[in-house]
Amino acid sequence: MSEYVESRYAKLVLDEARCAEEKVASKLLNELVRDLGSPRHSINPAREQALNCIRVLALNIDRPDLLHVREWDAANQAAEDWCRNAFH
Repeated sequence: MSEYVESRYAKLVLDEARCAEEKVASKLLNELVRDLGSPRHSINPAREQALNCIRVLALNIDRPDLLHVREWDAANQAAEDWCRNAFH
């Protein structure tokens, strides 16, 4: 999969997960990490940042005591940066 397609996929899954119930969001995020988690031969710093932010969100989404606003915002911004970087 191309870098741009991967970044768009990540953005779409993040959007879908944010609108979903917590249990469904957790499943979507963890599957996204699994799908994109294997390192590629050419490491893109924007890709790595996005995956790290998504991993943090996936790890914390099951904690009901947190609102996760910062984690969602960080993951979305990192995915947006990755998409922009991959397009240019």
